[in-house]
Amino acid sequence: MSRRNARKHIFNLVFQAEFNSGTDTEESVSTYIAEYSDFKEDEKEFILKEYKGITENLEEIDSCIDSFASGWSISRLAKTDLAILRIAVYEILFSDDVPDKVAVNEAVELAKLFSSEKAPAFVNGVLSKVIKSRKDG
Repeated sequence: MSRRNARKHIFNLVFQAEFNSGTDTEESVSTYIAEYSDFKEDEKEFILKEYKGITENLEEIDSCIDSFASGWSISRLAKTDLAILRIAVYEILFSDDVPDKVAVNEAVELAKLFSSEKAPAFVNGVLSKVIKSRKDG
């Protein structure tokens, strides 16, 4: 399985968490992974690392999204778009092994799969602002 496919599973976890708040991170991942027997150990580790990182930094990630999603508050965003943005913003801000361009590209691909027709452009625009702001200091 590729990281692209692993991100689809991370998307599912992040999306589900929006409706199951208060669930233990490790337990959520363990339960989810138990449903799929085809994960290799490194894939399980990647999924857990990403999901755990997102949940541990959620406040900062959401604040960043809120700052750059012009005219949209976190509560008004489609839950699918919010989950996609959370994954990408986590990778841009906290994951040293994912280049910014890869994080954006993967987020746009997820938006094409799981969201509305306008979502890929919206996601790309928000993430471009996040990257520009980080580079500007």
